[in-house]
Amino acid sequence: MPPQELTKSIKTTVQLQTQHHSKMKIISTVCAILLPVWLCHHGALAATCGGGNRGDSICPQQGLCCSEWGYCGSGPAYCNGATTPAPAPPSGSNPSTDHSRMIAYVGNWQSCPTAAQLAQYTHIVIGFAVSYTYAPDKNNCSPTCEIDTPPICNNAPNPALLSELKAQGKKILVSFGGAGMGGSWAGDQNDCWEYCYGRESQVVSRLTAIVDELGADGVDIDYEYFYEDNQNGSIFNKGTQAQNFLTQVTVGLRNSLASDAIVTHAPMDVDLEPNTAYFQLLKANSHTLDFIMPQYYNGVTRPVTDGISGTGQGSTSALEHYNEVANQFFGGDATRMVFGFCINDCSGTGSNANAVQAAQIMTDLSTSHDCNGGAFFWVASDDTEGSWASVVNQAIATSTTCSLPITPAPPVTAPTPAAPVSSPTSKPTTAPVAVPPGPTSGPCCPPGFTGLLAYRECSEFYHCVNGAVVGIPVECGQGLLFDTALQNCNWSNQVSCTGGVGCN
Repeated sequence: MPPQELTKSIKTTVQLQTQHHSKMKIISTVCAILLPVWLCHHGALAATCGGGNRGDSICPQQGLCCSEWGYCGSGPAYCNGATTPAPAPPSGSNPSTDHSRMIAYVGNWQSCPTAAQLAQYTHIVIGFAVSYTYAPDKNNCSPTCEIDTPPICNNAPNPALLSELKAQGKKILVSFGGAGMGGSWAGDQNDCWEYCYGRESQVVSRLTAIVDELGADGVDIDYEYFYEDNQNGSIFNKGTQAQNFLTQVTVGLRNSLASDAIVTHAPMDVDLEPNTAYFQLLKANSHTLDFIMPQYYNGVTRPVTDGISGTGQGSTSALEHYNEVANQFFGGDATRMVFGFCINDCSGTGSNANAVQAAQIMTDLSTSHDCNGGAFFWVASDDTEGSWASVVNQAIATSTTCSLPITPAPPVTAPTPAAPVSSPTSKPTTAPVAVPPGPTSGPCCPPGFTGLLAYRECSEFYHCVNGAVVGIPVECGQGLLFDTALQNCNWSNQVSCTGGVGCN
């Protein structure tokens, strides 16, 4: 993740106690064929809730409740006291976790994501589990690599949020690392990774315990430190230890976690070039990875300015890089590749991607890989009410052959609006002409226009690509209006809504 995040991470020692439940597969057709309907629903062969399907609303494991989204568990998110099952959600309300992903990093020192945001995400990555305490100049590394259970958001545990995410079928990953553990860029003083070398078994055991404690679904390794001797002109001389650490922790997690758990890495793009030791060790162990999440920002690729297949600001095209990893790691299976974006923290390298830019990149990616692994982004606090993710989700859904539309799940509590993010780096390619809004007119786009436009008195917005409407209008959320100048939702008192656009 960007170096800026290291100054904000704060350690907590509060231990969460959440229950980790196993899943069982039920072949309900046996009951339907051999026994009367009433016996299936009241006898021993009932229990078809699970995997996102409510079935008969009975869980296979005694004592668990079936949530309205079709997952078994305990607590208020699963057991709402209803005596009759709630209707199953519409098809597509639980997006696939095998492709077309929308993975959001949540900085655990930042505000908790709102229900509107969470509705857009398939995976939540908690950043970060670390082995240091924060200090302004150089973090205080644990000399024995002690990793505390990370807070979830707002520098605090949040078992209610975790329970709700599980009830909705969202995947939760614990990210180990981040820039505060140490980076390979000039000027960084942190070296906490080095205290973990040689303690691979301890690290695997501790991360497994954290996953079990939080009821999470797996681990992301966010390693941005040196892994070769004298890398980048440094005096680093522990390349062999670093490579052994990365290999043993990756393989160890695959063996230690549950068989259906997720193991992934989120390397910087420069560390996933074929001539690097990181590339080669991950390639050798790619069978242990469910997918990989290259950071296509701050490094050797610049898809926002160069386009996905171009070079100029970047020395390597993002598509060429993407293809190389997909081919060598996964035999060309692009569903195991998740394209990484930075919304607002990467202006120093010109790598910020607003919603329109990211949507265009994912649309362009689909011309080469019409079914791919989707996108991840840094960071949820910059995705105001899910407005960034919703636009990118629409682009993924309309340009790929395997994606499903995302239907927001009902919120448990009223969302708390986050502060508006700063202005994206780009403006619409053509200035739309404001006209009085028509009472019955639908969304339309000026000829050749690419960007976002306000709709329904700016309470919603929609996406235009080359003069054509893409997807359906998206609501900004309570207290927010779409700001055409910012190309994002903003506080209503800061928006002057000018009405519709001329489309002829």
